[in-house]
Amino acid sequence: MKFVPETIGFFDFNVIKHHQDYLHFSITFSFGKHYCEVTGMGWLGKKKVHYYISGIVMDKKYASFEEAKAVGIAVVQDSAVFEFLQLDNLTKTYIKAKLSNKS
Repeated sequence: MKFVPETIGFFDFNVIKHHQDYLHFSITFSFGKHYCEVTGMGWLGKKKVHYYISGIVMDKKYASFEEAKAVGIAVVQDSAVFEFLQLDNLTKTYIKAKLSNKS
């Protein structure tokens, strides 16, 4: 049996609150067979975008960081982030775009 990587069915980024230099955000996405909702904070550093995920709901139930590994979320340097590169890139792109647009 060949391993098939999980795919993202949809990705919806929403700003909950735009603070002066950071965002409180939510993301709704599907990853393989899982429907997920996460919340987090994002900000622009000197050279790159930073974020962390603070809340995870998988398939309508709160999930631990251990359970969230199934949807590509990992704890790196004490912060939960997307380990799956496509989810990480999408999140950083939206954060950068929203913080760059001051409207």
